[in-house]
Amino acid sequence: MSGLYRILLVLFLLASVGAFAQVPPNIGFEKGTFEGWICSTGSINANGDILVGGTQPVYNQHTIVGVKTYDKYGNFPTLCPNGSKFSVRLGNDRTGAEAERISYQFVVPPGLAYSLVLNYAVVLQNPGHESYQQPKFAARIYDYTDSKYITCPYFDFVASNELPGFKISNVAPDVDSTRNTGPSTISYKEWSATTINLAGYGGKTVVLEFTTNDCTKGGHFGYAYIDINEEGAPAITGSAYCDGQLAITLHAPNGFYGYKWFKDNDFTQSVGDGETLTLNPAPPNLTKYAVAIAPYTGLGCPDTLYTVVNKIEENFILNLVDTVYACQGAGADLTAAYVTAGTSDNTTFKYYTNPVTLDYVYNPKSVETGTYYIHGINAEGCENILPVHVVLKDAPLVKMLDPLPVQYPQTVDLSRVYQPVSGQTYSYYTDSVATIPVADYKNISASGKYYIKAVNTIGCTTITSTAVLIKPPAAYKILAPNIFTPNNDGVNDHFSVQIDGFVSFGNVKIFNRYGQMVFTANSTYDVWDGNYKGQALPPGAYYWVFEGTDLYYHTKVTKAASITIVR
Repeated sequence: MSGLYRILLVLFLLASVGAFAQVPPNIGFEKGTFEGWICSTGSINANGDILVGGTQPVYNQHTIVGVKTYDKYGNFPTLCPNGSKFSVRLGNDRTGAEAERISYQFVVPPGLAYSLVLNYAVVLQNPGHESYQQPKFAARIYDYTDSKYITCPYFDFVASNELPGFKISNVAPDVDSTRNTGPSTISYKEWSATTINLAGYGGKTVVLEFTTNDCTKGGHFGYAYIDINEEGAPAITGSAYCDGQLAITLHAPNGFYGYKWFKDNDFTQSVGDGETLTLNPAPPNLTKYAVAIAPYTGLGCPDTLYTVVNKIEENFILNLVDTVYACQGAGADLTAAYVTAGTSDNTTFKYYTNPVTLDYVYNPKSVETGTYYIHGINAEGCENILPVHVVLKDAPLVKMLDPLPVQYPQTVDLSRVYQPVSGQTYSYYTDSVATIPVADYKNISASGKYYIKAVNTIGCTTITSTAVLIKPPAAYKILAPNIFTPNNDGVNDHFSVQIDGFVSFGNVKIFNRYGQMVFTANSTYDVWDGNYKGQALPPGAYYWVFEGTDLYYHTKVTKAASITIVR
């Protein structure tokens, strides 16, 4: 039977219009533990009832995530991409009608229009059961003070192919033939958002409650990644700007069905629709804006969020290069310092694929060709978001022209064994990773494999090899007479060794019959006149030994023979 994969990625960002009260300890798992949370495990029965009981955290059902990896079904990060150090995975990828829950109790700050902004990414396998039998994720708020669940907001994400904003995963579910109940699909929604409005609950004790469950038939499963931003982020972002900034864009939480923007609490006339509101020129300091948000059916409640424009009297510059060039395969690094060179000091950056929905770039160190958006914000709250284009180029093309064999002492010029391309540079090496350069690439005199590295204008490289064949020369000869007559008659008065072929001259040493060396020559131009220390040697046999080097094979050459002096 087909396995059920339901992966729910949930991020809660705490926000309020007024000042944020004391943050409940470890509500965002900032300690890397479940301290302050209650963990439960159990099951879902045939009627769709969730039956769980409290327990210690159970690994693979309540799991702290501290290292960013990517979910294999939706390819989103398992660690919340908002800079959080820890997230939690609720549930696992086992089947068996399992259910898991975590809950957190705290007191809503009094006197505040207090909201939780829920950012989530959801992946559900849809086996096509009845709604109550389907895998789901439920978010509930329990009013502990009045002993009742808050009817709005509540959220049920039930597996379906018609969930708004969802995509179909291209990763097929595993198949378990003992439980397969028919074909299924995996739907997922990347990071999105909704709100939990707790206005009117100030001073009351409430409980956040998050539950995941398999399908009632036990053959399909799911899990959730949960994170809460313990610092308290505003529901509407982008309202702060610095002196000299011409325009601002207000961002409401994404993932809602509809938006209506209003100015100065005048709700009779909308000033814009959509997730963002761009204001050009930037409005005066302390201008008030509100956005009325309408959720998708079953995914939250209508709400109105507020913000006040804050003009900061200091200069802020977000400067980006227009285009980032990189090589195919490696991807472009948007975090490289040169991309944002010229930006004001102490600016932090976030990276998006969409400037409206603020979809995260999950790996900004390696992105493909396209347009991306970098958001910069400094410590004072000045911010801006600008586009940057990425172009990935192919590695250099090297069209080889294999060299013809030559015979030593001819050489091969490596710069002539390929067809050069304008804008590419070339270098030459004896090893395949291009670390040992060729000393004289224009005069290669030894057979072997050589490597040519081509580099284009943005630094992409290609390393190509070529085989060089230098044929050996004809056999060498070491020539010398076996007799000479040093009598100064102008005929055969001197002895010397001559070389016919490609052998370097090392030396020639001449010995008498007692082994005493009587002459040394270091070149073919050094000749022996039959004397030793200025005195004529007696007639008779002497012996010479030649040493040199074969210039093709680079081997030692020796030869010995006798020479007779006749007077």
